[in-house]
Amino acid sequence: MKDNYKKEKLNNIIHEALSEIMRQEIEFGEGVLVSIGTIDCASDLGRAKVWLDIWPEGAGGKVLTILDKQQGLIRKELARRIEMRRVPKILFIIDKDEIEDERQRNKVEEILMKIKKEENER
Repeated sequence: MKDNYKKEKLNNIIHEALSEIMRQEIEFGEGVLVSIGTIDCASDLGRAKVWLDIWPEGAGGKVLTILDKQQGLIRKELARRIEMRRVPKILFIIDKDEIEDERQRNKVEEILMKIKKEENER
């Protein structure tokens, strides 16, 4: 129980620091928005999985390439900001569930708009 609390707290601290680093230090290009979803840091601090929400959807490959090239800067900044002796290697993952959820929401909205339009035409 105590270990889960520590892990959750560490995930939250990394989330905050990574959000700042990505906002302040990394340029993704005009019109590209990147937000951090879930973070899962391994108990040995060797690796942290970071799920990303990226808009527009097609920019995911470009964003992952930029983040991979900036891995050294990101880890250096993480170490500085949260004073960690051992900084995990960051594995960035595009959150496919979030993308699918958005598609489903859009489909529902389209259906509702069609229903309203048909009702108005009657």
